[in-house]
Parts: sequence; structure tokens; C-alpha cells
Amino acid sequence: MKKLILKLFVAFFVLPSVIAGSMYWLNQKGFFNINEVQIVLVDSPESQSNFYSPMADKLEKQMLEFKGQSLWSVKLSEVVGLLNSQNWIEHHSISRSWPSGLTVKIKPHDIKLVYLGKNGKYMPIISDGSFLDTVDSKQAPDVTLLEGENFLQKKELRQKAVQVLKEIPNEGTFSRKTISEIRYDQKDGFSMTMMKTGIQVKIGEEQVGIKSARVSQVVDYLQTRQFDARVIDANLSKKVLVRLRNDP
Repeated sequence: MKKLILKLFVAFFVLPSVIAGSMYWLNQKGFFNINEVQIVLVDSPESQSNFYSPMADKLEKQMLEFKGQSLWSVKLSEVVGLLNSQNWIEHHSISRSWPSGLTVKIKPHDIKLVYLGKNGKYMPIISDGSFLDTVDSKQAPDVTLLEGENFLQKKELRQKAVQVLKEIPNEGTFSRKTISEIRYDQKDGFSMTMMKTGIQVKIGEEQVGIKSARVSQVVDYLQTRQFDARVIDANLSKKVLVRLRNDP
């Protein structure tokens, strides 16, 4: 019975004390001091890597302030505060990588559109219509451009543009991939400019998916017949109007 009590005493009191003492000693010697902060981007669109990579590099430099701090005592609330101040980050998680590392996983916002300001800087736009920090042309994400000062002034209009673009198929002769610019006016609603042909497509605000399918059919027909269209007006109830380049 005494041996059992001795074993229990060693298991529940002596060993934990030895381990705790060893950990304290190692911590005092700097064994757990952070020497690496790893930034990991997850679910980041490859086409937008030129935009996010510099952001991640800048964040990594900002995280240097936590290097040298003990992994035991580092205030994760301060790390969270730094991450929350980055408007390009949608979600993040932090984990300790023992014995001396800190891993930060980041899901960046998906850039939906971009607006070109008068100063020549590009303003990335996320799904809720908010602007992120301006960037130059080298860092600008490869997405559709919004044209017109009304987009600069109205967040809800930018958000509506994101929703309209989402209703357009990602593949096809008329698709998100074939649109270079989006404009808006009170009379016709949204209109798009196609990349290779420069055709202006008037699509309005309602039933965008249905209208997109009609536009694709018209574009296919025009290509087959080798007609050079200037405007495709799909903002009608059941038909599509086409104006050729040589039309008045």
C-alpha cells in the first residue's frame, strides 16, 4: 500500500514539479523565444497573387515586433489586433508552433472589381462594395474595372455591381472572363465592355443571368456571320437589339 502511495505521489506531484521546473528554466534561457513567424495564405486566388504577396510580405515585417518574445507569454491579443487592422484579411487564425514559432493562417478577401482613381491608383473592391487600400498598376488584381465617378461616391452601387457580375456566367462568349469594364447610368442601368471586341453590352439590373445567355447566343451568331457589332442591347423584355459599327 505504501509503494502505491509513493508511486501516486511521484506521478502526481514530483514529476509535474520537475517538468514545470524544467519548462521554467528553458523559458528563462530563451528556449521558447519566438524566432520565426510564418504567414500562410489560404484560399487565395492565384490570379490575385500579385496583389496579396506584397501585403503578406509587409505583414511579415510588422510581425517582427513579436520575435524574441516567449511563446508562453506573447500576448496573442496584440497579434489579433494587428491582424484585425489589415482590411485585406477576411479571416485569420493563430497557432503556436513549439518550441519557438508562430503560425498565422490568413484567408484574404477575394477582390471582385477594381476602380481607377484620378491619381492613377487602383482601388480594389471586395464583395460588400468596400474599397481596400490603393495600389499601383503592377499590384492591381486582374479583375473587371469599374468606370464612372458614381461608383466612387456610392458604396451600394459598387456592391450592386459585384452582385450583377456574379450573375454572369464565368465561362462562355459573354462571361465574366470576357468583360473588361462596367459602367452605370440611371437610364440603362449597367453596361459592360467586352475585352477583345470592344462591344458595349447593355444589360440593366434585373434578370442578368437570362440576359447573359441571350447575349452569348447573339455573340456566337455575330462571330459566325462575321458581323462587327458596336452595341448589344439586352436590356429589353424578350429580345436583343444589335447595332453594327457601320450603323448610324
